[in-house]
Amino acid sequence: MTPAILRARIQAADAELAERFWRGDLIDDLLADRAAVFDELICELWRTALPDAAREQMAIYAVGGYGRGELHPGSDIDLLVLVRRRGQYTRELETFVQSLWDLGCEIGHSVRTVRECRREANSDLTIATALYERRRLTGGDRLDAALTRTMGSSRLWPSKKFFTAKRDEQIARHLAFEDVEYGLEPNIKSSPGGLRDIHTVLWILRRHFGTAHLETLLDKGVLTQQEHDWLVEGKRFLASIRYGLHLLAGRKEDRLQFEHQRELAHRFGYVDTDARRGVERFMQAYYGHVLALREVNDIVLQTLDENIIEGRRRPKVTRLNERFRLRNSNLETTHDAVFSEHPEALIEMFVLMAQRREATGVRASTIRSIRDHLHLIDDSFRSEPRVADLFLQLLRSPYLIVTQLTRMRRYGILGRYLPEFGRIVGQMQHDLFHIYTVDAHTMTVIGNMRRFRYSDSAASFPIAHDCVRRIEKIELLYISGLYHDIGKGRGGDHSTLGAVDARAFCERHGLNAADTDLVCWLVQQHLTMSTIAQRQDIHDPDVVADFAATVESRERLDYLYALTAADITATNPTLWNGWRASLLQHLYGATRSQLQDAVATIDREALIRERRAATIAGLMAAGIGEETLAATLELADDDFHLRYEPEDAATLLSACAAHDLKQGPLVLVRDLLPDQPSAGAANATEVLVHARDQRDLFHACVAALDRTGLTVHRANVLTASDGRCLNAFVVLDDDGDALASDDPRRAALPASVASSIAAFASKSSRPAQIGGGRLPRSLKQMATPTEATLTTKAGASSSRLTVVTTDRPGLLASIGALFASLGIAVQGARITTLGNRVEDVFDVRGTDGRPISDPAAVYEITNTIRQVLDRATRSRG
Repeated sequence: MTPAILRARIQAADAELAERFWRGDLIDDLLADRAAVFDELICELWRTALPDAAREQMAIYAVGGYGRGELHPGSDIDLLVLVRRRGQYTRELETFVQSLWDLGCEIGHSVRTVRECRREANSDLTIATALYERRRLTGGDRLDAALTRTMGSSRLWPSKKFFTAKRDEQIARHLAFEDVEYGLEPNIKSSPGGLRDIHTVLWILRRHFGTAHLETLLDKGVLTQQEHDWLVEGKRFLASIRYGLHLLAGRKEDRLQFEHQRELAHRFGYVDTDARRGVERFMQAYYGHVLALREVNDIVLQTLDENIIEGRRRPKVTRLNERFRLRNSNLETTHDAVFSEHPEALIEMFVLMAQRREATGVRASTIRSIRDHLHLIDDSFRSEPRVADLFLQLLRSPYLIVTQLTRMRRYGILGRYLPEFGRIVGQMQHDLFHIYTVDAHTMTVIGNMRRFRYSDSAASFPIAHDCVRRIEKIELLYISGLYHDIGKGRGGDHSTLGAVDARAFCERHGLNAADTDLVCWLVQQHLTMSTIAQRQDIHDPDVVADFAATVESRERLDYLYALTAADITATNPTLWNGWRASLLQHLYGATRSQLQDAVATIDREALIRERRAATIAGLMAAGIGEETLAATLELADDDFHLRYEPEDAATLLSACAAHDLKQGPLVLVRDLLPDQPSAGAANATEVLVHARDQRDLFHACVAALDRTGLTVHRANVLTASDGRCLNAFVVLDDDGDALASDDPRRAALPASVASSIAAFASKSSRPAQIGGGRLPRSLKQMATPTEATLTTKAGASSSRLTVVTTDRPGLLASIGALFASLGIAVQGARITTLGNRVEDVFDVRGTDGRPISDPAAVYEITNTIRQVLDRATRSRG
């Protein structure tokens, strides 16, 4: 039979199987049927290539996933050819192998003798594992019996050694995924709780008990009925996802990428609702199965550890109270009826563990008992004062609170005790801003709060460290962290919904009115500080005064800062950089001074007059004559004097005054240092551009910065009456850091920006297409529909333009091109990037130098921005 005919048979079989899959046939049957297709083909090729005599001297086996009879559309087909001795029928074997390659599939093979199998298996755990789950396709019985005897030897990977090696292998694999089962784009096969965890359990059970048949393991008491069902259902669910992934990708693909999440959610029947998208419900189902599978994996491995590793060793037993004791380092109940007789012990056990460092785990039998008694956690349980007191004790405990809360979450207790928390378990946030599910993020927030207390956090988070050490009731901070995002996934404002739930929690747990109000305020306001720091001018005393009026007290400020810092770093570690830290640091310091000052508000105008006078004195001391003083000061508006200390202001303005613009623009590059000099290195780089005004000056500058690989985070533009401009840009590199002193880009920036300005002025440099560069795959799949709003406050000197859209390479330069084409003059910009989304705020004026308030102009500007940016998003994937 020709290779073309065989390939056609495979394609026809795969097409039929794909149709059956999307129709909803049982995944077990599909995997077995696809394996059977290749069993038949391989055996045909074997019979064709080798004579009868040779077939008795050899055997062929399916190994790996194919050996288990689980063959996904893109999976490798791994074969072992077993020979009695080397050198027999070499030409015939070469013909057979060539015929396998001609099938056009990913087929791997090895040719070994029985002795070689033993040698290779003894030295390589992966090979041993593959041979333990081999499946004979055809070949001599005597040769197969010899291999069975060899692989069945108790001296080849004894059960204890095999268990230890497989457990360590799993630990290393989990660490490669940071031991997180809730990744944005999880690996279906290898992530914690994935298919490989199931395989690990079955491999160990096969080696120890001689079988991996789940029904047999159920009969032996290795698995409970529920664990058996979790394994079966979870394996089918993950296998279905993997099968669908391979079909959609057209190849082997184990990473559940965003585009595939959406497509699979749609095909599996997960529809969007007003509150939640179908893909989020699909991913929550995935995380639910993964959580259950990880629990089964933990229980089985711990049980086997006791049976295989500990064996007959006498355990060290420490009695804690009449309900609990430590067996070695694992907590266990003193008798089977503990939870039924004392339901509050379901919370008490975690309090005990949080009070003793030596308690590192929970015994498998106790985990199973917890699961059997979860139904006891009902409304009457939740309203029991003793239970409430225990939960508060846990939050006040000295050790490993997050570890205990995480255990409670994994065992299902936290979601039962706090039903509102149960709703966010596995709740995905389908963007690139949040890297964890809501519940995993919440645990990380509380973990960050805990770390702020330790001395080693003082260097990275000095203010948070000081705040947390001053907080008298640390449990109130933890409660706010527990509830700050609990309203997500319901529709509406999650901060408001969370505050309602937080109030109910506080009242049920007997907190006084003041503490309750504080917790609810923190949940309601948990985004306020970061929003103000990133989107408003925090050097403006009026902004600080408004924020101080919201905060009201130093105590609330400390709580809110700690919550904000913990939340940002738990959302995505890349969000916390020197620049963001400096913004929060400045806002915190200015607000603290405002709250401590007996004079309730700072006179903004008086501050500006004072700084302006000091700047003038500095300019005169630098030799700036009266003739040029007035012209020089035109480059410094009120915001300039609020942003820069007088000494800095005088230095910058002196440089501008001394520069002859006929020679081209002046470009200065300098470091921005933290408010506290002791805090260390620069937190950002500032690029100042003194140039003659031109229509697309802002565009020319940001285009040059973009080409240099720098990201603009803030921009300020000032134009004097004679057409001179002073533009200031705060930039960071791709790692979110200031430009290092030895970075070659630093020295090249002045020439790069100046040449860009000259090129734009001569019309020789224009973007080929507004919209930026090609979108990375992840950004395209998480595209954010563009929102553009343009508003003008009464009496304001400029309008506020807010643009929310999908991030992409060269975006700010593209927006600058749009502004030039629309006749918009930029006065200032605050750039905020949140994963795949940007939320940029621009202070703008029209060509007449006035705010833009005409309704027709507002509509044209906002509608054009929306259409152009969305069109660019669609066309650049």
